[in-house]
Amino acid sequence: MRAEVKGRKRHLVVDTLGLLLAVTVTSAAVQDRDAAALVVAHQAMAKVPGLRKLCTDAAYGSQCAQAIEKAYPALNVEVVRHPGNRSTGTWQNAQPPLWPEVVPSGFVVQAKRWVVERTHAWNERARRLITHHDRSQWAPVAWVWLVEARILATRLAE
Repeated sequence: MRAEVKGRKRHLVVDTLGLLLAVTVTSAAVQDRDAAALVVAHQAMAKVPGLRKLCTDAAYGSQCAQAIEKAYPALNVEVVRHPGNRSTGTWQNAQPPLWPEVVPSGFVVQAKRWVVERTHAWNERARRLITHHDRSQWAPVAWVWLVEARILATRLAE
């Protein structure tokens, strides 16, 4: 039995300043790792062929990251994980340390990962992106690009 999930997910590729390079809008039922190939392969690499490094969160890790690197050998995929996540893919010593390192709890700023989260937050300030009334495939994507254009125009006017 499949549960019906209402809503949409926006998969963004942004540069280090948080400016939008590519966007794909999918159903909320689509897993992040399944939509990564759409946004990276079909859009980001086509628009920015000089893209060399891609920082992702853990949802895009493992086989997804390997598949993207295999499809684009010049692209290095770096998975940024939370320090509390023990499955970071590092080698473990046979003898555990005498004084284990203290894992920070609560909110921890993670380098490079917050940039896309900040872009999502900027986009969510637009009321049009909060509700999903569009039935077409292209309208939600167009609204994201329009919001980004408004943000850039506001920055230029300052």
